[in-house]
Amino acid sequence: MLALSSGPESGSYEAQCYDSDTAGGSPVGSVHQLLTWDRYQPSQWCSLHNSRSESLPPPGYHVDTDKGFSYSTADEAFVCQKKNHFQVTVHIGMAGDPRFVRTSGGLMPIESFHVNLFGVKFEAQNHFITIEQSQSDRSKKPFLPVRVNLPGDKITKVTLGRLHFSETTANNMRKKGKPNPDQRYFKMVVGLYATVKEERFLLVANVSERIIVRASNPGQFENDSDVLWQRGQNPESVVCHGRIGINTDSPDEALVVCGNAKIMGNVMHPSDRRAKQNIQEVDSTEQLKRIAQMRIVEYDYKPEFASRMGIDQHHETGIIAQEVRELLPSAVREMGDITCVNGEKIDNFLMVDKEQIFMENVGAVKQLCKLTDNLETRIQELEVWNTRLAKLKRLGSMRSSSGPSAKGLGSIFLTFHTAFISLSLADAFKSDTHFLNKHGHDLNLLAICCQYICVLFTQGLADCNTDLNFAEVLFTDYHFHFFRRCD
Repeated sequence: MLALSSGPESGSYEAQCYDSDTAGGSPVGSVHQLLTWDRYQPSQWCSLHNSRSESLPPPGYHVDTDKGFSYSTADEAFVCQKKNHFQVTVHIGMAGDPRFVRTSGGLMPIESFHVNLFGVKFEAQNHFITIEQSQSDRSKKPFLPVRVNLPGDKITKVTLGRLHFSETTANNMRKKGKPNPDQRYFKMVVGLYATVKEERFLLVANVSERIIVRASNPGQFENDSDVLWQRGQNPESVVCHGRIGINTDSPDEALVVCGNAKIMGNVMHPSDRRAKQNIQEVDSTEQLKRIAQMRIVEYDYKPEFASRMGIDQHHETGIIAQEVRELLPSAVREMGDITCVNGEKIDNFLMVDKEQIFMENVGAVKQLCKLTDNLETRIQELEVWNTRLAKLKRLGSMRSSSGPSAKGLGSIFLTFHTAFISLSLADAFKSDTHFLNKHGHDLNLLAICCQYICVLFTQGLADCNTDLNFAEVLFTDYHFHFFRRCD
């Protein structure tokens, strides 16, 4: 026998009674039943007895699920949403006037009757699932057994509403649009109990067929009894394990839209280095050449094609796939045959990957930046030489207008430097100085060499701070090498 500990009651539901000529008969009127039910642990049922201790037949017991469940052909099971209410109606037909229930301790007087319901896991039916009930303030509390009055030889109807499963079944996600082979299920148990001294003894109970409890509304994802959509793990997310076609019944990609699409945000692409291999630099020179050869044209879509593809704006600016394929074959793909509304068939219709063409443009822009930088460098060099030539031009004008006096100053300047060199030599050697013969007759002799530099400036136009780029124009360097022979 199954004994349950009693708890605080959730309040009594008004029972609707139906007259019946036979005990345990069916309720008057048609009853719509969704789930199918079977007996639950009949070996644990306790028998009822009247005041004379005579055994009574088990109560007539019928359970309906009035709302909250829908059947999925793909899953071959009933599905309900965890957040949605479901409702259970129980019809109980009591034969005779039960006063006692047989327990392990013998006949015990019945204090009251209660209806209870809970869930069990299909794979492990000793694992119980709590069923919750929404309150008037929209909060949820665990369902508590409901006390019912069961007059003899009557059928009592008990309705239990605003019910929810406290958790969802496992492995609800689809596998490529098909039911998950590891899908888990619940079952629901609705039982009638007799209460004796704060203990409840099972009189009769029904268990439902398997149920899938999802975190999303199954009605959202059912299409011709084929479930493809599910609520995702993140809040307010929807998942479809399959291909989606909008204005087309034959999508060949994850999403195919025949018509215009508005995106009020960014389109993100995977670009993490850790997910890539065989990374190679692209020759931006070749990208620039390819982009330079691509034609940008204006065109009109044929009306029969535009109508078939859901294109509203017929006039466009773009490129021609056949021409792009000659320059960049990887950016063009064949998408199969297209049949227009007038019956015209386009074999091996070509589509262009504009994202790849965009990256070609990025490479071309990089190459143009390199060329621009080189041109700027050359322009700067030309400006420097232009400045120097302008100075030389001014120098020529000054020489032509200087007259004989300028030549005299230049001679004096040269004489000054010559005297400087003579004094330096006298101080260095203190003796006669000998120059080596150009034929090298004295190469085998030990010699001491000194080097002197004489710089001749143009009087009034150059000095020691003059830019070295004006060498041999405004000044000239003379290098003198002196040797002393050591006998």
